[in-house]
Amino acid sequence: MDKIINKIIRQNKTLFGDNPSVERINVGFTNTIYNINNSFIVKICTDVNNESKFQKEIDFYKANDTNNLIPKLYYSNTEKIVVPYYYEILEKVEGITLYNVWHTFTEKQREDIIKQLCDVMKQMHSNVGEKYDWVEYNKNRFNSLFVEAKDKKLLSAEEINIINSAYSLFDKYLESDEFVLIHNDLHFDNIFVNNGKIKVIDFERSMYAPKDFELHIIYYMVRQPWKHANEECEEYTKVEDYKNIMTYIEEYYPEIINTPNLYKRLAIYDLIYEFSHFVKFLDYYDELKEAVMSAAKRII
Repeated sequence: MDKIINKIIRQNKTLFGDNPSVERINVGFTNTIYNINNSFIVKICTDVNNESKFQKEIDFYKANDTNNLIPKLYYSNTEKIVVPYYYEILEKVEGITLYNVWHTFTEKQREDIIKQLCDVMKQMHSNVGEKYDWVEYNKNRFNSLFVEAKDKKLLSAEEINIINSAYSLFDKYLESDEFVLIHNDLHFDNIFVNNGKIKVIDFERSMYAPKDFELHIIYYMVRQPWKHANEECEEYTKVEDYKNIMTYIEEYYPEIINTPNLYKRLAIYDLIYEFSHFVKFLDYYDELKEAVMSAAKRII
């Protein structure tokens, strides 16, 4: 990749100068990442199968170019002419992920962080998209997984009946009229903090959806914070440190909490999410089936 990053540096000489410092960062599996001058991040999409997600991230940055709570996008290129890959040049975010420090914060500090996070979400959600059939979208996601589980004989007849009862309520609870641009992966490994101020990163899963779908990962993290934490931080993730997050969101972003049938909708999102793991990770069969059935029962 030395030749590639050198081409990118030459192509963006006005940003980087004549003799920039270059450090490859060993993070990520689908992208190759460099730190330039300790001020810029060059992110190169070296996995062609990830290009659609990479394009989503670029589009997200462009749609939120006035949001100072996310990194600045300086340049992006998807032409694959001079460089045979999609790439982007971003502001290097200073600080540390929230997972690393959340357990050290006072409750007042936590409230202030969530207030900032609500500001981030409000700005992102000001981007309105075209309406589509949210019920059908989620039914399709669910059905492919449910069929796979039944084909693999992972569920008893009684469990199938319970899940069918939950599925029958999708139409009742998921009807949606407003679609906004959401991050779609707002756990604490994607939120950096520096001197009490946050910046949100990683927008490859961004999409237009009802705003309450943004809460899915957040609410999941509140109940099981260790599930999204990196291995180094798992030991620090205790449920009691996360218990007030939804209360703070209700105070600073009431519109998202006031979504009709919110917790039924979140249970439906949980059901689909848990199913996606249940059919894939059979080594954790008992644990994941329990999670699937718990979500189904919360819907009913």
